[in-house]
Order: sequence, then C-alpha cells, then structure tokens
Amino acid sequence: MSLPVFSLKSYQTQTLAHLRDYLAKAVELADADTAFYKQTGRTYCNPPALPALPYVCLRIPTGGGKTILAAHSIAVAADHFLQTDTPTVLWLVPSQTIREQTLASLSNREHPNRRALADRFGENVRIMTVSDALYAKRADYDGGAVVIVATIQAFRVEEKEGRKVYEANGELMDHFTGLAQPLRAKLENSPSGDPLPSLANVLRLRRPMVIVDEAHNARTELSFDTLAKLSPSLVIELTATPVTPDEQRIDKGNYASNVLHHVSAAELKAEDMIKLPVILRGRSDPKDTLADAIAWLDELSDTARKEHHATGEYTRPVMLVQAESKSKDKDTLHAERVKTMLVEDFRIPEAHVAIATGDSKGLEGVDLFNPDCQLRFIITQQALKEGWDCSFAYVLCSVAEQRSPRAVEQLLGRVLRLPYAKRKRHEDLNRAYAFATTTSFQHAATTLRDGLVSNGFDKIEAKALVHSPDTVLRGMEDGGAAFVYEEPLPDSLDVSAYQSTIAAITGGRVTLDPVKRTIEARGALNDYDLRNIQMAMPDHTEMVARFVLKTRNVRFNAPDIGQDYVRFAVPMLCVNKRNQPELFDRAHFLDIPWPLEESAPETILDHFTPPNTIADGALIDVDAVQGLKLRFVTDLHEQLSLALTERGWTRPALINWLDRRLPISARRDIMRVSSTLFIDKVLDTIGKQYAMDLDALARAKFLIVKALVSTIAQLREARQNVSFKQALIPQSGLEFATSSAVELVFERSRYSYDQLYDPKTEFNKHYFDVIGDLKEDGEEHDCAIAIDRHPKIKKWVRNTAKDHSFWLQTATGRFYPDFVALLQDGRVAVIEYKGAHIDDNEIARQKRLIGKCWADHSNGQCLFIWIADKQFSQLDQALA
Repeated sequence: MSLPVFSLKSYQTQTLAHLRDYLAKAVELADADTAFYKQTGRTYCNPPALPALPYVCLRIPTGGGKTILAAHSIAVAADHFLQTDTPTVLWLVPSQTIREQTLASLSNREHPNRRALADRFGENVRIMTVSDALYAKRADYDGGAVVIVATIQAFRVEEKEGRKVYEANGELMDHFTGLAQPLRAKLENSPSGDPLPSLANVLRLRRPMVIVDEAHNARTELSFDTLAKLSPSLVIELTATPVTPDEQRIDKGNYASNVLHHVSAAELKAEDMIKLPVILRGRSDPKDTLADAIAWLDELSDTARKEHHATGEYTRPVMLVQAESKSKDKDTLHAERVKTMLVEDFRIPEAHVAIATGDSKGLEGVDLFNPDCQLRFIITQQALKEGWDCSFAYVLCSVAEQRSPRAVEQLLGRVLRLPYAKRKRHEDLNRAYAFATTTSFQHAATTLRDGLVSNGFDKIEAKALVHSPDTVLRGMEDGGAAFVYEEPLPDSLDVSAYQSTIAAITGGRVTLDPVKRTIEARGALNDYDLRNIQMAMPDHTEMVARFVLKTRNVRFNAPDIGQDYVRFAVPMLCVNKRNQPELFDRAHFLDIPWPLEESAPETILDHFTPPNTIADGALIDVDAVQGLKLRFVTDLHEQLSLALTERGWTRPALINWLDRRLPISARRDIMRVSSTLFIDKVLDTIGKQYAMDLDALARAKFLIVKALVSTIAQLREARQNVSFKQALIPQSGLEFATSSAVELVFERSRYSYDQLYDPKTEFNKHYFDVIGDLKEDGEEHDCAIAIDRHPKIKKWVRNTAKDHSFWLQTATGRFYPDFVALLQDGRVAVIEYKGAHIDDNEIARQKRLIGKCWADHSNGQCLFIWIADKQFSQLDQALA
C-alpha cells in the first residue's frame, strides 16, 4: 500500500529556510562563527576539536518531526554549503532501536524521509550501515548521495565495531588510487607511507555532513573527539532539549549547542502536529485516579467512534498507565499489581492490557494502529521502549505520586502526538489528558509543566499549556477526597439478591445500601462497569445505564469558550470574480506564468563572481586575534572537487542541471521552457564576460545557481512592484470588497508564535491568555500598552506572522499587521507600528496602500491605523 503524499508544514519549511540562510552566509563570509552571530545575534560556541566548521542545532519539540527535517537538511547542505551532488552523510542516532527505525524509513522508497532525498538526488541515493560502508566502493560515493546510519558508539575506537572503522581494509583500496597530493596529505598513512585503506580515511576524504539525532545525548568531549577523527564538513543537531549556554559545564564535558532555530509549541499546535493543552485531573487515591482515567478513556473512545463515522478516520484512544518499580523494602503499585487492579477491580478484559517494561515485552510485534488490535491500556514504569511512538495514546495515568519531572517526561511525550497530524472535528480529540495520584494539584501541575519543558517546550509555554478541567465532579475538589454519587433504587428491586455480587465485580466501587435503598458509586464508572453491572442485574439494565452515565458528569473542556466568550472575526480583502469573493493575492495582479526569457540576462552580472583559484600554500590565514585560522570553506570546496572526478558536460546537460537546482521559491511562476531559455542566455553572458568555457562554467555551477536565484528574485521584485501598484488604481478593473463573506476567526487553538511573551506588564484585553512575539523592550510593546488601555478597544490580538493570522497581500508577499483590535462598537481596527527609520521605504508604502484599500472597501466597518515613531496619539485620532 502506498504511503500518502507528505507535504512539509509551514514551521518545517521555515526551519529549513533558517538553515539554508545560515549555511549560505557561512559560505559568503567563510566563517561559521560570524555567520551564526549575524543570523541570530547570539555568541557562537565553538565545539572542542572541531574549529571553524558550522555546528548548529535545530530545536524541535517532541512531535515536531525531527527525522523528516533531518532528511530534507541533506539537500539544503549539499546545495548551499557543500556545493556538491554527491554528499556523504553520517546520520548518528542514540540507540540501536532508533537506528533500525531510521534505516527502515530511509530505505523505503515510498516513505517521506526517503522521498525527501529523492526530490533532490533522484535514485542516486545509497543508504548504508557501518557494515555496508566497510565494503562500499568508490563508485558508490561518486554516483550520488551516501547516507550512513549509525550510533556514535560505532565510531569509537574502544568499541569492537569502531575498531573496524580505523583498521586497514583491502575492500576499500580503490578509494585511494590516483589521489592528488593535497588529498593524500589529509589522510592517515600506513607504515609504507601510502594512505591507510580504512573507512575512517574514506570519510576524511569525503568530508561527511553529520546529522546528530537527539543531540543532547552526544555533548561530551569524547563525542566531539570521535567526530573530529572523521573530518566532518558540518554538524547539524536535532533535539528537543539542547544544552544551553547557561547549562554548559565544560569541566563535566557538557558543551552548549548553537541553537539556530527554535520551533514553539504553538507552531506545532497550529499545524495539527500535537495535542494541546494537557488537561490534568489530580486525585489522592490510586483507585480513584484509575476510575476517572478509565471513565474518560471510554468517553474518548465513544467520541473517536463518532469521528470515524463522520470522517472515516480510525482512532482508538489508548491509556498509558505509569506504575511504580518493584521494591524489596516496601509495598509498591508495580506493573503486575496494576494489571491485577485493572482486570479484577475494574473488570477490564485481559486482552485489552499489555505490560511494557524492561522485563516485559508486551508490545513486541503489536501493531497498535491496526483496527483489529484490542489493546487500550499499556502499563509501564518510567519509560517505554526507545523510539516507541503511537499517536493513539491520549491518556497518561500515574498511579503513584511523582516527585520528579524525569518520571513523567518521556511518557508525556508519548501522548502529545496528534493522530495523522490532522485536527479533529471533536475538540476532545485535539487534547491530551493526564490523571495523577497526588495530594497537591499544584505539585502535579508543576511536575507536568516541567515534563513539557523536558520535551522541548519553553517554560512560559508549559505554564500556559497545562489546564485543570473547568468543571468538577460533584463533591470532588482538585486533589481532594473521592466523591460518592448515589441514587434511589426502584421499589421492586431486591437489594439482598445483588448486594454482594455488585460489590465484588466493581472492587467495592459500587455498593447497594439496604437501609437507604440506594445504589452508590465511588468515582466515575466506565464501560466495563456498565457491561458487568448490567449482566449482574439483567432486569434493570436501563436503570443501570442511566446511573453509570450520571457518574460521568465531568467534562474536560479547556476554557476556550465560556459565558464571557467574544467572537473575534476580521473581514479579509477580496476581489469579486463572477459574483464570488476570492482572497486578493498575487495571482490577481500578475500574469502567470512569467515569460522570464524576455528579461535582461545581463542582470546576472550583479550577482555572479567567478571562483578564485587558490594555491595549496594559501590555505592558511593569519588572524591577529585568533592566530592561525583555517580557511575552512574554501579548503572544503577544494577538497570535495578534487575527491570527485567530474563527468563530461554538454551545454544542454548543464542547462538542465542548473534548471533542476532552482528551488521552488525561485521558479514558482516560471514554466520550464522559460527558465531553460533564460539560463542559456545567462551562460552566454557569463562566458563572454569572464572568458569561461563550458568546463569552467560547469565547475562554477553552484555559484551560477546562487546567482540565478538572486537574479530571478531581483527581476521578479521589479515586475511585481509595478503590477501591484497598477492593480490598486481604480482603472485596473478589479472589484475589491471587504466583508464578512470571507473572514478570519481568531481561535486559541490556532494562535501561533515563535516566542511567548513573558508577562512583565499586565495586559487585560488581549483576546488570548498568551501573547506571542512581543518583546518587552521594543517600541511595539509600548504600542501594545496604548492599545490595551484605550477605552474604545474591547479586545485585541498581537497578530503574528504565522498561519491563521490576519494578512494582506503586497507586491512581494503577505503583510501581517502588528495588531488587530475589536472595538466596543463592533468595528475592527488593524494597527501597524513602524519606527521612524523604516516609516517611508518602498515596503512601508506598499503596506499603507493595501491597508487603505482594505479599509476603504469595508463600508466603514474596518479601520487601518498606521502609527510611527511612538506617536501613539495617532491611535486616539483614528478612533475619535
């Protein structure tokens, strides 16, 4: 069966864009350190034993898809840093389990991870283990991309497998024949003086790109020394929990990561990757905790069946039950005992329960996604098998009070992934649930929040992402004693006939009182209780059903909608086409496709510089501050070009190669016939200007691609600016409209941001309980204060440059105004703030034009307010 076509989420595309920009800047500046500072504004931590090379971290929280990003990063590095069609990649993972999973996905030609490689390298991809690499020939590396998946332990000399990496191996002899002297000088020699035919030398020759999965596990000096032995070209870490500069302890071999980009929990939530918020219920008795959790699992299961019926999407909610370890000194709720409680006290069929601990392999060979699978309860202790992943896990139930976030962090990560990465119609299925045995609800919430931080979420985010239910079961307080629900029994019912049976089959949680003639339940009852009690009382099934359902009068609703709910919707700018409103975008003012071949090819000369020929002896620069510093990037490109024998190029082959290397962002509105005709003219222009023949042009192909991207962007911007302004004049023929027919509705579950505002100033009118991308020391923060305190403003939103935010189309892209406000009289105001230094450039003028157009076509229902240089009185004037 074919896997579904996978498209990268917006935050994943942005993450790769950050990586691409950094690597391109590292090439431009020939300095990984300076490039990092220019992009992030933060100090670069040079890793030990690996000076000069790019060593950066992509921080992706649990559930964010680190592996697919790693796969796509190979093409990004090959094009923008290595400048090669034949990259060698070392993909390092923390365990053998993860290694097998990664190998399987990269080897499967239908898997999105392999497709990410195929999009760039086609079928010219070789996936290897270290054992495979010990026998791989030179042609395997020269023919395309090589990815070696291994643990870092496999390259340590003290390990058996690691020793083979550094030993002479006759199978690898062909890699070292006919090498240029500059290459031979970089390799370890055998006693004869020739390069040692080892896998380590093959890798030194090929300068591998290194991907480190779960990089927080490989931050020691030993790990860096191991990598240094292989002469990597760059290192990309992917982890949810990098070591920060504040946590760095060099004396303990714990070095900080250079976090290039951090994805927030809100971005994952908005992209339907994870279940949030986490709804927490605290109880003091383990049986009560289990009873509540099972009852809610039944509710979720019923909701999932309705979802399946409506959408065809199958989901079977699963509970992870966290037991205690066995102890010789004290009585504990260990896994076997918890299973006994589930089976005997709650009458759960044994086939529905599995134990997955270090000693028990209850999940071995089980496909939890199979509709025929019956498992609904998985009992574990502190961890599941590494790499275990099942998005059907919705409920985390801890039967013992947890004193440390370490005890819950891994299991919490298991219940965060949203099935099929797709938002559900029923809101309960978009959230995760935690049931904790605790005497302090606050302690349980803090532990859960700390567990979220350990899964890669910011501390401020975690604080906002753990909610308690907004309603409680009758008679129960958070962390308090269990409630008792009772109802009178029918006069015809013989209490003595059922009293002992009912108590036995429910473990004492349901009792019949012969004096008061009532049926009583201690805690919520579940579907198993319902079935068992009805079987014990066959003449009273309807009464039993009503009673059981009434014990479940708890609903785990997050406080999105309450009595004070205010709907906040913003009309979008549309163009009426055939009496139907269409969102105004670039297609309305640009002729598509764009005949690029009609543009001036000479523009390429503004962006292309021919490569320099550098003598071997010129590869060392003297830096007054740092002493001798390798010219790392130049040396790297020289080595890779020497290591690979270029094939013979024809002009059509080079044109086609250049055309295929153009990224989608460059050619999104250009037909292939136009791009190839333009590239042909560009090659003529460069060849004549710099006296470069076909071979010289082929050697400079990566530089030409880079110049082509910049050239096309320059030509496109000029074209778009003219067309955009023409579209907004009344004579353009476009019929604009701003009305509620097409509107953006602000929803908490869709509010996305890069960084959460740490509330130093109290804002009373922000529509959401969190604020994204607002810096306290910025002028926009002062503007937010003016908005929040204005009497005519009812609610406002910090409008982030993310999906599900308000936007207007400009010549070059989407414009996301800084703030959107709902006025007391029902009108909507969009507010943009600009500092004095950027108040009157071309981009600012376009924003003003489109904002005025949006407001002018709203029949007075919308205001566009432009505030510049701290002139907040302009807000008063606009709202007067």
